[in-house]
Amino acid sequence: GTLPIPLKKKTAKTIMFYMVDETDGYTPETGLSVTAERSLDGAAFAACANAVAEVSDGWYKIALAAADTNADTVAYRFTATGARTANFAGFTVSAA
Repeated sequence: GTLPIPLKKKTAKTIMFYMVDETDGYTPETGLSVTAERSLDGAAFAACANAVAEVSDGWYKIALAAADTNADTVAYRFTATGARTANFAGFTVSAA
């Protein structure tokens, strides 16, 4: 999907995302250990600076560090055993 919110380049921002069951594609998954990765300007995916935290009912959040938004185009991938991968991509806007 596309990023649900605009991100400022080189600016920390918390984003939320939803994780669902790997098999049926709609049941909310709770208690997951989510791995967060980011690609900056098409580079290889690498770990995000901060850990993912569970909110509730399949919703999770991550506080993206400024280093995780330091690109013109960004992509984020969130994976966990038993859940479908959540993918987001988009553009950043100038921090000025």
